[in-house]
Amino acid sequence: MSGSIGGDPPGAARRDVGSEASVAELIAALSTAQLREVVSAAADRHNDVARAVRLIAARTGGGLEALRAEVDRGFRTRRFLGYRESNEWARAARPILTELHAVVESAPSRELVELLQRAVAHVVKVIHHADDSSGLIGDLARDLLALHLKACDAQVADPLRLAAWMIRFQFEDQDFFEVDPVAYAGALGEAGLAAYRGAIASHANDEDSFAARYARERLAILDGDTDAIVALLGGDLTSAYQFIRVAQAMAELGRDDDVLDWATRGITQTSGWQTKELYDLACSVYTKRSVPLEVLRLRRAQHERMPSLTTYTTLRTAAQHLDVWETERDAARTALRNRDRRSYIDALVSDNDTDLAWQAAIAGPADELVGDQWLRLAKTREAQNPGDALIVYLRVVDEILETTDRRAYASAVRVLREARTVAASTSDPDAFNQHIAQLRQQHRRRPTLIAVLDKAGFR
Repeated sequence: MSGSIGGDPPGAARRDVGSEASVAELIAALSTAQLREVVSAAADRHNDVARAVRLIAARTGGGLEALRAEVDRGFRTRRFLGYRESNEWARAARPILTELHAVVESAPSRELVELLQRAVAHVVKVIHHADDSSGLIGDLARDLLALHLKACDAQVADPLRLAAWMIRFQFEDQDFFEVDPVAYAGALGEAGLAAYRGAIASHANDEDSFAARYARERLAILDGDTDAIVALLGGDLTSAYQFIRVAQAMAELGRDDDVLDWATRGITQTSGWQTKELYDLACSVYTKRSVPLEVLRLRRAQHERMPSLTTYTTLRTAAQHLDVWETERDAARTALRNRDRRSYIDALVSDNDTDLAWQAAIAGPADELVGDQWLRLAKTREAQNPGDALIVYLRVVDEILETTDRRAYASAVRVLREARTVAASTSDPDAFNQHIAQLRQQHRRRPTLIAVLDKAGFR
């Protein structure tokens, strides 16, 4: 018989159980044998379930043998991983990282430090034969290195073996990641640092390699050696980037006066977009010292020198902190208008001075602004001037449809929806429908576009 007991239709009992109890409640009511049956079946069908079972067993079993086996199983592969496979592999390996993190938090040990080094080595080998364009495998390696540092901070690592691993990892195993002797200084101690320094000195022939330069630079910062820092990080001091590196090193050492000195010298002696970082470094010191007038002075000078929406915004923040933005604003706008009208209009919008922004936009050629800027302006006109907004929306749609692909069609539909909404508030609501009719006639030989318009309800 195809019917069910008592005349209920098939599946009725299942729906009743589901409606009366949650899955958690159903699980709680199962016996151990039933739970074992469910988990075994799920583990057979899904690798992630099987891995979860093994990790839980490793946690409850104590020791690291089971976890080591899972590290070897989950962090290695012999096959090349394409882009999609790399992402899947990295995501599948994440639960092992989570379990390692739990052990680092609860029971750091020398054996765990070495297991983490083993895990990092596995992942680095995978990167060498994987398309990691997404960076997910690299992120996994960085997270493992962060766990390794955390475990070492518990003072459980052997200092000499740790120093040897750091050298081998930097100079032999790979060239993707760094291990910072400044960060590891506590774990290395005097003996480990001495061994590390000796090993770096033995790599004198590699002094032009990134690994050797990085190690020498970080040791100079660890030593607080100003001359070495300037020589290694500053080089010939001809670019903003070199001054930035020296100033950042001084900031790391907590030498605020030196940060100001090197940032100011860089601002004075160099040019280019990277000087932004020098202004930021100097302002951060003055902010920490609660000297807002100096912050304002620097932000004003920065904006006058290289006006942009970013410098306008930072100047406004500094001036508002002192309640003097009304005094600063006109000069700031003039500097921006004379150099970059697009950013000038964006600045007016950010100030909520939308009428002036609109007037500035229509005073220039329509193609002076990009489509997104016109859309932002139109949004500000919807409430008070819906006709203005509608004109902009329909013009932007026409510009979008100069491109013939599905992505352009989807963008056009999104703008058309905005236009349809605002059209109802205009003095001529039929203008929108007329434009749709014109669009369909104009693009009648683009069947994909017509189908997209039909599906969106623009008939």
